[in-house]
Amino acid sequence: MSSFSVVAMRRVTGYDSYATTHQKKISHSVALYKAIIFAVILPLIYCSADALSETGDSTLEVAQAALAKLDATNLDDDWHFSMELVEENEQRIISSDPRRGKYERRRLLSVDGVSPDENRQKKFHESEVKRIDELDPDASGYGYLVDTQTLELIEQGIGYAKLAFVPRIKAMEKSRDQVRGALLLNKQTQQIEEIEISNTGKLSPAFSVTVDSYRLVLKFQQEQGENLLRQLESRAVGKAGFMKSFDVVVAATFSDYQRADR
Repeated sequence: MSSFSVVAMRRVTGYDSYATTHQKKISHSVALYKAIIFAVILPLIYCSADALSETGDSTLEVAQAALAKLDATNLDDDWHFSMELVEENEQRIISSDPRRGKYERRRLLSVDGVSPDENRQKKFHESEVKRIDELDPDASGYGYLVDTQTLELIEQGIGYAKLAFVPRIKAMEKSRDQVRGALLLNKQTQQIEEIEISNTGKLSPAFSVTVDSYRLVLKFQQEQGENLLRQLESRAVGKAGFMKSFDVVVAATFSDYQRADR
C-alpha cells in the first residue's frame, strides 16, 4: 500500500496488487485506494503496569513512548505470522517467515481456499518486490503516521485515555486539514490498543477522484510481551471520474505470531 504513506499496509500487509475481473471495472479507484491505504501503516514491546499519572502532559508522554515501542518491532524481521486478507469478497491467506530471503518471506498460500496457480504466485512475488523496494524509511512507522506534535488528550476514564492527532499521510498532504486521527491508550499496560483515522470532509487525492468517506482502524494485541498488530480494517467510498463510484473495503487479520529464533 507507494504511498496512503506510512507504507504501513505495504510493509505490514504486503497487500498484493493483483486485480480480479471485478476489480478491473473500477481499476482506477481501486488503484488509488490501494495507494492511499498502502500509505498508512508500517510493519510494525514490553509491558509496564505502573500506574499512569492523571495529568495530560504525562499521558502524552506515555502515548509517545508507546508509539516508539510499536516502531521498535519489525514484523518481517522479528516474527513468523499468518495474515488473512479480505478484499472485494476474495480471501487470501499469506504466511511470513523471517528466515527466508527478503523477497521470499511473504508467501501466498491460498485464494478463497484454493492454492494459487503459477501466474497468481508470480504476480504476488512481483508485488512483494515492489512493496519492499519502495519502502521509504523517512516516511514510515507509527511515529510518522501519528504527528506527535499534534497529540491532544480529549477523553480520560478508568483505565484508558483517548488522544486526538493530525495524521501524516504522504499521499494526502494537500488534504491534511480534512483528515483526523485518534488513538486509544491503555493506562495500566501503557500500550496503544487502537488507532483510527477518518476524514472530516471530502478528499481529492488525485485528479477527478473524490473520496467522500474514509476510515481506517488498527487494533493491537499483547503477544509474548510485545504489542503487535492484530487487525486492520479500512473502507473508502467515493467517485472516480463522472460516473464511476467505488466502495472498497479491506480487512486484514494477523495471527499465529511466533518470535523468530536468533
